Formats: sequence, structure tokens, C-alpha cells
Amino acid sequence: MGASCSSDQTSGSSGGIGDVPKLKIAVVGDRQVGKSCVVSRYMKNQFSPMYIPTKKPVIESSVRKINIPGHAVVALTVWDIPGQEDIDLYSTYFKNLDAAVVIVDINDSESIEMAPVWKRIVVNNTFETSPVVESSEGGKIETTTMEKKPVDPETFPVLLLGNKFDLVEEDGYKEKLRQMKASEKDESGAKTIWNITEEDKPECVRLMDKIKQKANFYGSVTASARDSDGTVAEGIQFLLRHVLQTKYGLNKWKPKETKKVKAKNKIEEYDGLDMTEIEIFDSIFKVAEISVKKVKMLTDYHNKCLGKLRESCTNAGILGEDDAASLEDCMIALRRNVGEQAKLKVKKDDDFCKLDVTSKDPDFKPERYIRILLKIYQNEFAVVCKAILKECPAMISKLKDQDAELSTLCESSWEEVELSNGIPRPKDEVNKISDIIVQNRARMQHTKLESAKLIDKVEDYKKKIKAEFLW
Repeated sequence: MGASCSSDQTSGSSGGIGDVPKLKIAVVGDRQVGKSCVVSRYMKNQFSPMYIPTKKPVIESSVRKINIPGHAVVALTVWDIPGQEDIDLYSTYFKNLDAAVVIVDINDSESIEMAPVWKRIVVNNTFETSPVVESSEGGKIETTTMEKKPVDPETFPVLLLGNKFDLVEEDGYKEKLRQMKASEKDESGAKTIWNITEEDKPECVRLMDKIKQKANFYGSVTASARDSDGTVAEGIQFLLRHVLQTKYGLNKWKPKETKKVKAKNKIEEYDGLDMTEIEIFDSIFKVAEISVKKVKMLTDYHNKCLGKLRESCTNAGILGEDDAASLEDCMIALRRNVGEQAKLKVKKDDDFCKLDVTSKDPDFKPERYIRILLKIYQNEFAVVCKAILKECPAMISKLKDQDAELSTLCESSWEEVELSNGIPRPKDEVNKISDIIVQNRARMQHTKLESAKLIDKVEDYKKKIKAEFLW
């Protein structure tokens, strides 16, 4: 699909810059519904309270990282179409269009009821073009013409977006929305807003639902271009996800997760200590084995959580493609991208630290991808760091005491190794038992060192995070 005003390319990977897909979407709707504000909020994360009528199409282009599906880089062009335009020009504007967004003022029932009209204008004037080579009689002269193919009005993706949702004043309704968990998403990744009864919905939203079903819109979302709460971005990305899935193939742009999924479903098993079959030794090894496995588990989980945080920051587009990116790089990127109206602060959380978003605007909410990153930090990375600081010192102390006890047994009770029920053991069996004891003690010593390293790492994280947020 063409993504600029001069492109005649059809769908496929060849339609992008290299392997980058080019997407072209149009934003249409009545005058004063906030079309330009929606485009500005999505493309620039900006809002202007001044109303300046759009007198001719405005084309906004941007190469963006979109974290749905996976980590896709998309060359996106958005056409902001005036509310009053010569109908003969629509076919020019909508040539090789990938999708469209019909904007309505959710507070105006007439605006909502006009949505099907705008959808028909889009689908009736949207064509895909492709070059056709024709030969004259004898095949001596070839000419290339552009073949126009209308889109399927039933399957062409058009999103219904109700703008100015911040102005909805139904009793108690806004409070119900604020109380809903941001983590409640449907399987497509879009917000699940209506996790409440049908009677609780405002009349305007029920009307949007009715229009969506009747006119067969791909989806219906509510948003506020005025507020930087991520609703505009989530709605449009919901549409872009569908385009990437259907036109370019989800698997091509989706991270390879097969191995990761299997790893998540598999219960991790860690090697324990070997047993000697001699009770006085094995009773100590069985207890020490718990610490050996737990430190290995904490080490692996720490590495996975740190890696996930770095990878997620990269996939969100706030961190460069650098395998050596540090925790400090992630913190800097989060602080810079939390939002213009907010600050990211560090607070004490048990023995570690948590990140807290503060804003003078009581209704401020970070963008969805920032909320996800903060959740990964708080619920995964910070959790394992607190567990390390809480459990590793105790395990070091226990392992030290257990090794001292083993040392005493080796000196005072070695006959338990050399004899079995008063009968001397074969020499090779004694040597095997001796090797097991030596190896187990070596692993216990190694576990103590690994525990100390983990503690040092987490303490270093605390210092660096605090230093990063001092100013």
C-alpha cells in the first residue's frame, strides 16, 4: 500500500522502505469533532485548545516503532481530511488507503449518527492501484496503465473513535472508569473498557455500540485528544495491529516466542547435591541443597527479569538496539518518556526502591507502554531484588555453619565412611563417598560466593538508581 501522496504501490513488503511496511490511514468526520487534535495527539503527543478549521488535507508522516504486534517499525502516513470537502476529490485522497478512522464527538448524538455516512464515503472512494502492462498489436509497443480495484466494503477496516470523552458528565461514570484496572485488556491488546453492566454505560456510548454493529465498523473506542492518557494511541494502534496482521502477516512482524513460551510452561529444575547414603552427612546435605537450588533460582530469575526489562524498553522504542544497555540506561529512558506533565521519582520499598509517577494533574496517566514497563520493573525486577536482599544473607550464614559442621564430621566421624555395619567398605566406594563430600562442600562454597555477588549487584543497583534520580 502506498503511504505517501504519490505512491501507487500495492500491499506487500515491497510497499515499504526495505522490509519496513508503509501504512496509509485517513482520518475523517464532521467539522469540530477534533480530527486534527486526534492526529496531533497520536503523531506528536500534543494538544492545542485553539480551534483552527482544516481547509485542505493535512498529511502527517512518521517512521514509528509500534509495539504491536511485537516490535515492528512502520512508515506511517496519516491524512487529516477536512470536514467539508469536494466529494470528487475523495478518490484522490483515498487511493491505496490501508485503513480509516471516523472521528465523532461522543457528546453529540447527531455526530455519532453521521458515522455510517462517513464510512460509506471512505469505502466507496477507496481503490487499490496496480500497474498493468499492455502490448500493442504485434507486441512492438508496451504501455503501462494503473488498474483501479475497489476495496471490499465489508472487510475494509474502519475504526469508529468517539473523541471528547473527557466531557462525558454522566453521574458516577467517570469514577467507575478510574477505578477499573489498567491491566484489564482483551486478547487483541486494546483496552477492555466495558467491564461493567450495560445500564452503567452513558447513552452516547450505547449509541456508539449500536452504530458500530449496524454499520459494521471494525471497532469502536472512546478517547480524549485533550488528555495524554494514551486512549488515542491505544485506539489507533488497535487498528494498526489488524492491518499488520491481515496485510503483512502477523508471524512476519511478531517476535519468535515459541522457545520462550515453552520455557514459561516448563517448571525449571535445578541440580541438587549428590547423596552419600550416610545419614549423618546426608542430613546436612539435604538442608544445604535447599540453599544451593534457591540461589541458582534467584540468579536465573534476576538475569531474566533484567533482560526482560531491557528488551521491553527496546521494544517500546525508548532504548536503542544495544545488548549492553544497563539498568541505568533503562531508568534514564523511563524518566525521559514518562510524560511532559509528570515526573518519575524513586521511593524506598522495603530494602530496595520503587519508581513512582507524580503529576500536578490529578487525572494524568502515563502512556500504556510506560505503565507496562513500570509494571515489569515493580512486579518482577524489584521483587527479585528484594528477595535477594532478604534471603541471601541468611543462606550465606546457614551454608557457613553447615560447612563447619561437615568439617567437624570429617575429622571426628570418618569411620562412618570407612565402615558399613562394622564391615570395611571397598576402597573404591570410600573414595567415591569422599569425592561426593568434597564436591558438595565445593558447591556450597560456590553458592556462598554467588549469593554475595547477588547482594553486591542489588546494592549497586540501589546506589545507581538513587544517584540517577537525585536531580
